[in-house]
Amino acid sequence: MGLIIEGGKGNGYSVGVNEDNRLLVEAVSSSVEHNANHSKGKAFNLLFSATPTNSTNPFLYVKNTSEDDMIIAGFTLHFVASEWLDIKLGDTGTPTGGTTITPANLNSGSGVVADGTFENAVAITALSGGTTVQRIYHLTSAGSTDYNFEQDIVLKKNGVFTMYAETGGAAASGVLIFNYHKQEE
Repeated sequence: MGLIIEGGKGNGYSVGVNEDNRLLVEAVSSSVEHNANHSKGKAFNLLFSATPTNSTNPFLYVKNTSEDDMIIAGFTLHFVASEWLDIKLGDTGTPTGGTTITPANLNSGSGVVADGTFENAVAITALSGGTTVQRIYHLTSAGSTDYNFEQDIVLKKNGVFTMYAETGGAAASGVLIFNYHKQEE
């Protein structure tokens, strides 16, 4: 006698097997992002804008203070002039000179608030270190350009994400796209 696989809902259903010894399955699947938003209510957009003054100081600062990992999927960006942008992880120090910005929850019925420090400014000072993980050459365009982090960026608790404009003087605006997700065991 073989092993019987039963449904976990207590309805007595068991799975079928076809003549090639394959399970007969009709499955419901969703992306991790959809689950974070629809089931957990932990998906956010962070709108930012600044006219960075130099390449020494970031214009966007994000620190994850949640116990859950912050998963940064990507961002949209518009510069009024051609510019290149450095994305860094791990800057240290206490940010000075930034203005608090509040992420918008993408689930209208959630009520969950993003756990972190979110700031933008022409120059956020008192930070150092960090490792450049991506450099983007953005050409002037009439609209926004979408950038995807192919492997996502994972910010553990107290992890820091910053954006630097390498020339400065060009007005920038954009949307950082992220969610909170616990690593599956």
